[in-house]
Amino acid sequence: MKILKSIFGTSGKINSYYYTRLSGWQKTAYISIMQGIISYSKKIKIAPMSSNEIALVYNYILMDNPMIFQTSSYSLTSSPEMNKYIVAPIYKYSKGEAREYENAVMEYLKKFDAVKSKSDTEKELFIHDYCVKKIKYDYSFGEHAYSVLGVVLNNTAVCEGIAKFVKLALNYLGVKCLVVSGEGRNPVRGEAEKHAWNIVKLGDNSYHLDVTFDLCLSDRINRYDYFNLSDDDIKRDHVIISDSPKCASLGSDYYSISKQVVNSPKEMKNYIADNLRHGNKSILFKIANADEVDNIEDRVLNAAIGLYEEIINENGNVELHYNIGQMIFEVNFS
Repeated sequence: MKILKSIFGTSGKINSYYYTRLSGWQKTAYISIMQGIISYSKKIKIAPMSSNEIALVYNYILMDNPMIFQTSSYSLTSSPEMNKYIVAPIYKYSKGEAREYENAVMEYLKKFDAVKSKSDTEKELFIHDYCVKKIKYDYSFGEHAYSVLGVVLNNTAVCEGIAKFVKLALNYLGVKCLVVSGEGRNPVRGEAEKHAWNIVKLGDNSYHLDVTFDLCLSDRINRYDYFNLSDDDIKRDHVIISDSPKCASLGSDYYSISKQVVNSPKEMKNYIADNLRHGNKSILFKIANADEVDNIEDRVLNAAIGLYEEIINENGNVELHYNIGQMIFEVNFS
């Protein structure tokens, strides 16, 4: 399939991070299985290795290559006379259907051509904002929810499908990006659950990007709670399971770069007051070390109410939304 081969090979230059994490014979199996899937082979012969290794290789192929959406599982048999294992991919669609879907995906990606000349950070921000505005979380867990097809065909997907789409879109724009698997504490429901997100490489540094959580948080205004976080930041409410690169840079998150971080209750009050005086009715900020302050949610709400009455000189409704995991607070006045 030329569409796949033209963008997603086995060079590891852009999209094949997990391929580079494998040993020599695992890499050989990776290439054989991936080429077999692309050509819709029913049986793919590989050298003997443990079932756990084969499962790892298969999963790495799917994480490295979002355009491989026609399979997510396989059956495994041995062939003692040839000293081989036979991997039989379980295909979801016919070869013709898969080709039609590939064409639909490639056509969909063309809408991002307008930002190809932008910087990598600008491309990342564009894809983030596009997803936040256009994609809904698929609570029905539909047929395509776990692949890029969910986004392309329905504008809905679960975290895995969203993360694969973000990788696909950024790779299309020439930005290095990979899918990360692990667990996350949902900032809306507060529950720990299996989760997938991304790591984006900008220059010499890598950063965590969780578009799923940001789109679930966004309502009146776009949220950037999980935009370019370090390992220390993301580990506040995520557990990394996959073998991913280190993200060591601190202070590169969206709120730090855009100067929306306050370091004390006094700075918080000044920040809210300045925004109110400029007519802003939706105010978003991050509090550094807020987890060290008792009842921080009540303090923010009480400060917002008091400042609104003082500056606007009237009673009003104040709504507070907060993400305690990342210490992000959104105050809406009406």
